[in-house]
Amino acid sequence: MKKLQLVLVAAMLVGGSSMLAAQDAQPQGQRAGGGRMMSALMQGVTLSAEQQVKVDSIVKKYGPERQAIMQDQSSDQEARRAKMRELMTKQTAEIKTVLTDDQKKTFEKNEADMQARMQGAQRPPQR
Repeated sequence: MKKLQLVLVAAMLVGGSSMLAAQDAQPQGQRAGGGRMMSALMQGVTLSAEQQVKVDSIVKKYGPERQAIMQDQSSDQEARRAKMRELMTKQTAEIKTVLTDDQKKTFEKNEADMQARMQGAQRPPQR
C-alpha cells in the first residue's frame, strides 16, 4: 500500500513539472498538471480557453510546494506523503471552483473511479 502511494505521488510530481513544460503539445483537458493523476481526473472534461488558463495557473501555483515536499529529506516518507495528499486536496478543490456543474460531475466521477482503483490495488492478493 505504501509503495503504491509513493509511486503515485512520485509520478504525479514528476509528471506535473513535465506537463507544465510541455502543455502546448498536449490536448486540452490533459494539461492541467499533476501528471498522470491529473490527466485521469480531467478525462472527459473539456475546458474553455479561460478555464484552461485558470487551471494552469492553479497547478503552477502549487508546483513549487510540490517540488519542496519531494525534495524534503528531513521528513519521513509518510509525513511527505501526507503533505502531498493535503496539497493535492487543496489543488483539486481550487480546480473544482473553475469547473461548471457538469464538468464537476465528470471530474468527481473520475476521482471516485481513481480512488476505487487505488483501493483495489492496495488489497493483499487473495489466496
